[in-house]
Amino acid sequence: MIYQVDNQKLKVKIQDIQDDHMYIAMMSLDELKTCYREYHITERSLLRCEETSMLNQNIIIPHQQYYYGLINLINARDVFVKKDSLAFFIFKNLFLVVVIDDEDHHISEVFQSSSDYVLEKGVSITRLVYYFLSELISRDYQYIEDLQEEIEDLESHDSEEESIHFTNQLRQLSKELLLLRNYYDNLVIIGEDLQMNHHHIFEDDDMRYFEIFTRRIERLSNNVQMLRELLSQAYEAHQSKLDYKLNKTMQFFTVVTTVFMPLTLIAGWYGMNFKNMPELSSPYGYLSVILVSVSVVVLLMLWFKKKKFL
Repeated sequence: MIYQVDNQKLKVKIQDIQDDHMYIAMMSLDELKTCYREYHITERSLLRCEETSMLNQNIIIPHQQYYYGLINLINARDVFVKKDSLAFFIFKNLFLVVVIDDEDHHISEVFQSSSDYVLEKGVSITRLVYYFLSELISRDYQYIEDLQEEIEDLESHDSEEESIHFTNQLRQLSKELLLLRNYYDNLVIIGEDLQMNHHHIFEDDDMRYFEIFTRRIERLSNNVQMLRELLSQAYEAHQSKLDYKLNKTMQFFTVVTTVFMPLTLIAGWYGMNFKNMPELSSPYGYLSVILVSVSVVVLLMLWFKKKKFL
């Protein structure tokens, strides 16, 4: 579908496109294959849509008469679900969106919203592109807040009984945040390339909108980095608890070993049974050994207690 969006929203055909009007269009990749020459799109650009549609990357490439871009959207709430994908072509008076995959109809909703926005505000092609790209990631702010709450909730329920579950959850979140960080870094590159305004497709006075878009993506990227640091702190706190538990266990075994070492020495000493050992024939020898052993245990326990080992 192609809309002329100057004073009113009019559905037009390709042959009706004129240089003195502004248009916004959306079609599928199959539809583009049948009419790309009428838009003066190169065959190489069409092939890029097919080649990169299955890759997890976001790119933008300037051509003589237009910009070509590809965005594989990530749902920040669940980065491992199937991604929506789109290609776009930006001409001086036409913004063409090519839908590659849009199962949740998010791209279609943003397209309709953008066409209504242009009609209401009477804006330039630069602001149209800015609004469209911004709306694509508008949900991400809430999703990132949800991720932060999930991490804080996970940290508050950290327990020794669920240590394995806790660690697995941290690893899963760490992978998600890494994918999100790379995703936003790629979008920053798109924003920076648009600011360069190759071949002067955009009005110079409107270039600040792409700067705003880039800063917005950078804030999202910084928020993701903050969550990664929060996740790292949660892991370190969890590891500290495990280390403390291990240290207490080792301390207990150290105390037990230290207590029984002198008892082992006494048992070994009097277990030699030499003939001239006076304690063997003494009527109080057995009792003396018992008293010495008990005294050693009591003294060591008092010493450990004083040193706060117990």
